[in-house]
Amino acid sequence: MSSSAENWLLQRPRVDQAKVIDRKLLNQLVKDDCIDEVTAMAILDDADYDSQTPGWRLVLSDLIEEPLWAELVGSLFGLASAELSDFTIDRDLFSIVPEELAERYQLIPLTRAGDEVYIGITDPREIAVYDHLRSLFTGPIRLLVVPPTQIAEAIRVYYMAADTSELEHVEASEVATLTEGDLQALREGGEAGKIVELVDRLFAHAIGVGASDIHIEPYGSQVRVRFRIDGILRVGPNYPIVLCPWIVSRVKVLAKLDIAERYSPQDGRVRTKMSGVPVDMRVSCLPVAGGEKVVIRLLGHKMLGKSLSGLGMGEELLESFRAEIMRSQGMILVTGPTGSGKSTTLYAALMERVNDEVNVVTVEDPIEYEIPDLNQVPINKKRGVTFPKALRAILRQDPDIILVGEIRDHETGCIAAEAAVTGHLVLSTLHTNDAAAAVHRLIEMGVPCPLIAPSLQAILAQRLLRAVCKDCSMRYTASPTELEALVPHGGLRGIKLVAGRGCAACEGSGYKGRIPVHELLLVDDEMRGLIGEGATTLQIRQHAIAHGMKDLRTSALEHVFAGLTSAEELHRVVNL
Repeated sequence: MSSSAENWLLQRPRVDQAKVIDRKLLNQLVKDDCIDEVTAMAILDDADYDSQTPGWRLVLSDLIEEPLWAELVGSLFGLASAELSDFTIDRDLFSIVPEELAERYQLIPLTRAGDEVYIGITDPREIAVYDHLRSLFTGPIRLLVVPPTQIAEAIRVYYMAADTSELEHVEASEVATLTEGDLQALREGGEAGKIVELVDRLFAHAIGVGASDIHIEPYGSQVRVRFRIDGILRVGPNYPIVLCPWIVSRVKVLAKLDIAERYSPQDGRVRTKMSGVPVDMRVSCLPVAGGEKVVIRLLGHKMLGKSLSGLGMGEELLESFRAEIMRSQGMILVTGPTGSGKSTTLYAALMERVNDEVNVVTVEDPIEYEIPDLNQVPINKKRGVTFPKALRAILRQDPDIILVGEIRDHETGCIAAEAAVTGHLVLSTLHTNDAAAAVHRLIEMGVPCPLIAPSLQAILAQRLLRAVCKDCSMRYTASPTELEALVPHGGLRGIKLVAGRGCAACEGSGYKGRIPVHELLLVDDEMRGLIGEGATTLQIRQHAIAHGMKDLRTSALEHVFAGLTSAEELHRVVNL
């Protein structure tokens, strides 16, 4: 037999075996009256059938729960099943099983029982893993089938914590020294090798997984670390609470904050390099019960290189928005909740106008990205530099374009609107659910309708949806109930949607990266009349849609039907 034929036999049957396994699982579910034969046949006959993980399709189709999946798959291979919550994880085993091996085969060491070692796995077909594990342990090994999402999460959490497990053995005398407020001990502890390594590892991991924020917080007897990834907080490693002052001290040293001040909030910045790449972080320290909580915002410099065309706007919307930002005067607002990408969009819009012929001035709190081509004014309330005061000063600086970080109050709103009707282009943000609601948000702040109507030119509302992970995505036929929830009374049938199984690449979440959805409300003369007459948000929205505005939900639906994101994500984010 040729080597190419041997390779085909090694690779091709793997997919076929998974389908055979799924057929056996479906037969068992039919026998147990869990599903009917029609549903079982529809799954197997699906042209888009993907069987990378045996039986996992049944979980994603909501036919079975993860524990039942583990039980059924385990029984086919003569293995027991388990969930990670069934065990007290033995962290000593992580120094024996390399992280690379755990990632490659999606396994996790669980615990010891005498000489026997329990290992959680996701795919019993991985024959090679037996030999690897036997070479690591002298005693017997017992494999248990554990759901893939639990395995991926455990690898992420436990292997990060394992490298610093020796820090748990801190002497009680050292704790006493810290609680007595010995600043020298606190500073030395924050600069100790292992603490430096711990914090550096947290930074490196956050950057590696694309986190936007790191949360370090005292939590009972532990320091809990969480990472905000694609808009969702994910639990990271836990450390003994005794390390909290040292970890906080290390971050404060980097941010040039006062390590002696532990009872008042502090803010600072960290500018450093990780693997030769410049990293800019914004640090916030807040006193809480049990110590201090630190939140570190990782500022995405890679976002600054993005043009408007690289932000995922539809062609028609992009053309309309570009036309608005090329105006010589008027106010353009970008709205959405915190973390929806408003700043990225504003900077991308602004950079399309920056040249030697225009004077661009920004007023921000704080300045997230320092850009050489811009005149950026930071808010400093301690020195009396507020948004209204800064705006008044800026208007005496002969500006062409003004970026206001956020319109937060009556005075800022009025000055920005007045600037927009007196020959300046004003860009700013608001926190509202959709574009139409921005008008009434300004009214609530006390900005007069006769000033809002002539100043407003366009309002762009946006959200960020998590994209389904390309490495573990799979198509499935949506149920009538799911389609009815997406498009009420739409009568849709047989539509294929996409979901993620969860894998190492997406750390078990089924999502990786985010995609934007937008709605652009253009203010025409008729709408100015509605605003001047005090029209409701609903009336403004209906007028905009009647004149061609595609709303957020419609834009999100297009992404769902295009297979870029899931129905579940749409319901989570676009809950209008």
